[in-house]
Amino acid sequence: MTKKREVIDAESTIVKARSETLFERVSDYLTSHDWSFDVVEEGKCLSFGLRLRDAGVRVLVDTAENDVWSRILVYCTFPVFVPAHKRQAVAESLARINYVNSFGNLEMDLNDGEVRVRVILEGDALITEPMIDRAIRRGLELADQYQGALLGIAFGNVSPADVLVMASRGEDAVLQ
Repeated sequence: MTKKREVIDAESTIVKARSETLFERVSDYLTSHDWSFDVVEEGKCLSFGLRLRDAGVRVLVDTAENDVWSRILVYCTFPVFVPAHKRQAVAESLARINYVNSFGNLEMDLNDGEVRVRVILEGDALITEPMIDRAIRRGLELADQYQGALLGIAFGNVSPADVLVMASRGEDAVLQ
């Protein structure tokens, strides 16, 4: 029996060089947009705050990856907690919001009333800068769009049935 040897043309062979880690790509993305951030867990999580139209949010970007899979998880947490007596109404509002959204969702911890937006992007391909941008911006868009309406339900007399109408208000509209 002869040994088979395979000859490979070095010029046409594609070598996949591992670029920087997902955590480093997210760090570079935030730095390129002049957003200051804190490292929560080295090589894994970043945190920063942003002011939106109606209030601010705390953003946590969690990254995870291995040789065949990667994930970016973006949380935008609202700065206030829903009072216990208003949590049912806010939960109904979140169900209405999530029903009409296909990418990203809002959730509430029923124990303490913390409300946050969650956007997750995962797959077996490289998560690129445009994908990082999409995940982070989508989280911020959802927070900005629905925060005022949810505050009106949690601390005012707005009905959960009106959450989608309130969230579609124009840029010039203010909460009162």
